[in-house]
Amino acid sequence: MTKFDPIERIGVHKVALIFLSKFGWIEREQPISDFGIDMHVEIVQNQFPSGQILALQIKSGMSYFSEETEKSIIYRGKKKHLDYWLNQSLPVLIILYNPNSDKSYWEFINLSKITEFEKGWKIEIPKTNLLSESKEEITKVYSNPNHYTTISVSDTSHNGARRISAKILVESTQAKSKFSMKNMIPSIIEKLKFSDYYGNDIIKENYQNKPADIVYLFFYDGIQQVERGLTFCRAICNDKNCKHPLSPFKADEVTNEIEIIWDKNYTAFSDFIPDNELPKGFYLDKADDIFKKSKIIYNKLNNELSEYEKKGSYKKLLSSILFLQSDLDDLNNNALNEGFPPLECQDIDSLISGIVVFLHNIIIIANDKKRDEKNVVYLLKDYLLAVEEKLPFYEYERKKVK
Repeated sequence: MTKFDPIERIGVHKVALIFLSKFGWIEREQPISDFGIDMHVEIVQNQFPSGQILALQIKSGMSYFSEETEKSIIYRGKKKHLDYWLNQSLPVLIILYNPNSDKSYWEFINLSKITEFEKGWKIEIPKTNLLSESKEEITKVYSNPNHYTTISVSDTSHNGARRISAKILVESTQAKSKFSMKNMIPSIIEKLKFSDYYGNDIIKENYQNKPADIVYLFFYDGIQQVERGLTFCRAICNDKNCKHPLSPFKADEVTNEIEIIWDKNYTAFSDFIPDNELPKGFYLDKADDIFKKSKIIYNKLNNELSEYEKKGSYKKLLSSILFLQSDLDDLNNNALNEGFPPLECQDIDSLISGIVVFLHNIIIIANDKKRDEKNVVYLLKDYLLAVEEKLPFYEYERKKVK
């Protein structure tokens, strides 16, 4: 019979007690699976649960203190556990409980603090990271207002108002907490109010050294969401003296003149797009096929236009265009419409779509009985010129995604 060692359970209870009695936070032990997370802890702010949750892995026993330096304790682990922790949607803390000293030490699991080896990894846990004395430091993982990257800033001033818009990429742990977002948003707005970027010299001359009247923020939690325009949150601040305030949405809440909306359809679209993304190989094969067919059709139409300009037979020109209707309809209803392009194929998709749209527009005008010869020929030239300008760029975009 295996001997019972209570140290593991003692460590879990000791850690839970620190979060309950010293921090005043909510602890929830995870009894179902012991693969890598022993407990969840929810931060409490002003006696209210904040929705900010931490994931804990607790290791108890003197064996975890067998390798030390002057300033730190060395913890070594298996790669499968590291991968699991790094893929968590929550911040993960590794906590070591020393039964001899009755003290617990902690560190956040992230790549910047990890040293990887062929068969494992290690992390150095500072001896100064005493759990019982680290409430403020641990809270910073959520309360720090700087867990974001500004993707772009635009000056969209008009109607006598200085207006700044910005796209903001937020770390996933912050994006999942409304409390954290409401802590972050005012700080970003204050910084952008004094943006030194101006859309043109006239705006700069009129508004230099003056705070913006309007700051409009678009928040994303991943680079793919930025590319696809899927915000999880938007916020706008109109200065109280602004003569032309902007109200692009009905706010879910208003705090200190800042209107905030939580985009309710975000999760559905965020899941829908990856689930319906075309495989890269399939997409590129189809794109190559569409490009070749588009080039053939373009050359035929261009030749017919040249013949028309030599002989002037509009009836033959129209007949030749309509003869290609089936091919152009097939081109327009292509397999690329069955799903979303891979993120890395966005540019090539935009190019292909433009070529197909311009070519198919030729069929639309040719079938329009209300248009006269002059108008049809003018638009035909215009659309063919647009296709001609796009065709050379296909090879360049194609090489970018090989």
